[in-house]
Amino acid sequence: MYDERRERRKMRVLLGIAILASLTVLAAVIPSPYAIERPGPVVDTLGDVKIKDETMPVISISDAKTYPTSGELNLLTVTIVGGPEHPASWLSLVPALVDPSQRIAPRSEFFPEGESEKDREAANTVMMDSSQMQAAAAAFRQLKQPVTVHLDVAGVSEKGPAEGVLRKGDRLVKANGKDIVDFVDLRKSIVAAGADKPLDLVIERDGKEQTVSVTPRVPDGGEEPMIGAVLATSYTLPAKVDISLSQIGGPSAGMIFALGIYDQLTPKPLLDGLTVSGTGTISDTGEVGAIGGLTQKMWAAARAKSDLFIMPMENCADLPSTIPSDMTVAPVKNLDEAIHAIETVTEGGKPAGIERCETP
Repeated sequence: MYDERRERRKMRVLLGIAILASLTVLAAVIPSPYAIERPGPVVDTLGDVKIKDETMPVISISDAKTYPTSGELNLLTVTIVGGPEHPASWLSLVPALVDPSQRIAPRSEFFPEGESEKDREAANTVMMDSSQMQAAAAAFRQLKQPVTVHLDVAGVSEKGPAEGVLRKGDRLVKANGKDIVDFVDLRKSIVAAGADKPLDLVIERDGKEQTVSVTPRVPDGGEEPMIGAVLATSYTLPAKVDISLSQIGGPSAGMIFALGIYDQLTPKPLLDGLTVSGTGTISDTGEVGAIGGLTQKMWAAARAKSDLFIMPMENCADLPSTIPSDMTVAPVKNLDEAIHAIETVTEGGKPAGIERCETP
């Protein structure tokens, strides 16, 4: 017997299912203006990595005595899903809404206007290379070994003070008669010289030293005088350090690299079997700086069953309300504090934790 009401209900249900299916298909193919930040690969810097079918140590040091290590020293990464060339669909955002280890943010936060995925990758590669050199310098300085800093001209600003005076490849040796120790030291010399006054620089060009004069100027919108040159920093170290990684970029592994180098160069194993994970940029003098994606990296550390998570003090404001797995967290300002935090845990103690973040 034909039941008109039942047939209508059936049609409404089928129509609702069809509409829902259509919306789901559209959500799966229509790109959104958002990207997803999620935990990325975890790499043990005291272990090996496979690159192009060849297995090699992540950190290798030649021309210096090294010692056995134990435990895991993990660098942490984040993965960004939803770049300009491969945007995330609306449907792909749904899992991130209920996963505390993932974060949804406007794509422009990760890819400024006009920047492609390749541009970001190239910039991250440069920053990774720089962080590796700074990490090695910081580790050797922590061991009281000599480190020499070199400042080389990587480029000269058009119509800037250095145009026609400095060339790409010049190495800066002295400023106003004083040896240049590092970039910070050079900046102090430029500021001390003042704007619109000649600054004598001793440079090395084609293997020979010569003296040139540059008149620093305060750029539009700036506050301090500059010479209008892009400088690249390099180091002469007591030993050669090679770091082998693939498809990982950015500067945030600097502190972990420094700890790994330090561990190999000291007789006593630093970790003593612990699993330590961490993140933080590092300067060549050992200062630990802020990073992005703190929450995602904390979740990665928890999933790696870390005994200790080391983070920059500068990221205290980014701490999530809930620490994954009640992990032991040690905020640090420099390499020395990071080493001390690890040593405290290996000795059975508890390092200064997130209560440091609450202290002005």
